[in-house]
Amino acid sequence: MSYTKRYLHIAFLFILILLLNYSASAEQLTADEIMDRVKDKQIEYENSKTQAEMIIIDKNGKTEEREMLMYQKEEDDKISILMRFLSPKNVEGVTLLSAENGDKIYLYMPAYQKPRRIAGASKKESFMGTDFSYEDLGMDYQSDDYLKELKSETDTQFLIEVIPADEDISYSKFMLSISKERFYLEKVEFYSLEGVLDKTLEIKEIKIDDNNKITPIKIEITNILDNHRTILNIKEIDYDLELAGDFFSIRTMQKPKL
Repeated sequence: MSYTKRYLHIAFLFILILLLNYSASAEQLTADEIMDRVKDKQIEYENSKTQAEMIIIDKNGKTEEREMLMYQKEEDDKISILMRFLSPKNVEGVTLLSAENGDKIYLYMPAYQKPRRIAGASKKESFMGTDFSYEDLGMDYQSDDYLKELKSETDTQFLIEVIPADEDISYSKFMLSISKERFYLEKVEFYSLEGVLDKTLEIKEIKIDDNNKITPIKIEITNILDNHRTILNIKEIDYDLELAGDFFSIRTMQKPKL
């Protein structure tokens, strides 16, 4: 190869490397941009109704299966949830109301015939023997009020640190693992106020509709310290139902049928 050809070859490679580096730099996303893409992949709805199976697994491998029904709505960036267990008999009719991102939480047990308010430190307690605390059920990890930072990335995932803005939340931070290919939340790590990994939530299976929107259909949450797991299998989801304006209320909780 002549000197001129060799020089042109080296110059071409140098220009190609610069272009590749520029392209990679141009594609670098911030944490907020990544979370915006995650939101774009989610189905938009006013409210929803979910039928699911819940499986609770203790440290010895013993399981308990429950059937449940959950209604959810999002209004003005506030999430409200009404959840009821349908079976087995020992939890049948137990109903939870979590309003406005968990600001107000009530539990109704048919045996007592009166809802009770879950407040203060009680929000950190396990919800009916599951690995969800009361505050977990109404928490929005994607809240715009939370501070987010892209900490690292692999070939397949972005790792985002989320610092809660609410002082009364019992976690110091969340670590979110986001799929680079699909832009959905694959895993959440919950860290205690002492900075210790407390529990994990993983999306094990998803459903992708004709509009390329993503719905989680299998969720597993694990309590690290207790070696205890709760699996949620989504059977059916209906969107944008005709619900009364006061549906997410204490009055609805006490009805024998939702």
